Amino acid sequence: MKAYIRVIYSSDGSSPGQVDSVFQGQGFKKMPGAPGYEIEVLDEGELTTLLEAVHQALKGLEVRYIPTLGTMEGQPATGFRQGLSRLREFGMEPAELSGLLEEDPTRFKGAVLESVERYLDSVIAERQEELAAAEAKLMAERARQQLMEQLKEGRTFHELSKAVPMEEEELSQHLLELVEKGAIRAEQKGRHVVYVAV
Repeated sequence: MKAYIRVIYSSDGSSPGQVDSVFQGQGFKKMPGAPGYEIEVLDEGELTTLLEAVHQALKGLEVRYIPTLGTMEGQPATGFRQGLSRLREFGMEPAELSGLLEEDPTRFKGAVLESVERYLDSVIAERQEELAAAEAKLMAERARQQLMEQLKEGRTFHELSKAVPMEEEELSQHLLELVEKGAIRAEQKGRHVVYVAV
């Protein structure tokens, strides 16, 4: 059967690389995409013996670990664990938070509030970006409509740059595209070029 050990790292403890070396040295395999390791054991007795060796090897590394048989999580998501599992939506790891909750509920609360605040800030920033993009799109569309209105009468570039809320480079590029598409024509009148809708 498979035995699993979920690892809970600490910024005050050893690096994940150092901890990984210990587990690999004990015959464990790293779980892809999860802070944990797995190994094949015959029964709980073999797991107990193995855990004694792991425990000794991890001494001084300041890392917490949760051993279990059968599943990575080890315990069903009921009670407070069910509440913790919902925190995954905010990018938090329930197993790590569970250890912190047991150690220091005040720090647990602070860590969760900090993560939720970061999550909310990202949602707000994304919404603001969407609003800014929508506003820019609306303003660009209004500017194009004003440009086409001006072109009905025929205007020089200088007249258009004063009447239409566009940067000169953007206006020049837009006029070029309209000429190429055949939507407007450029007519030479004296010393000036007049743009007029077709």
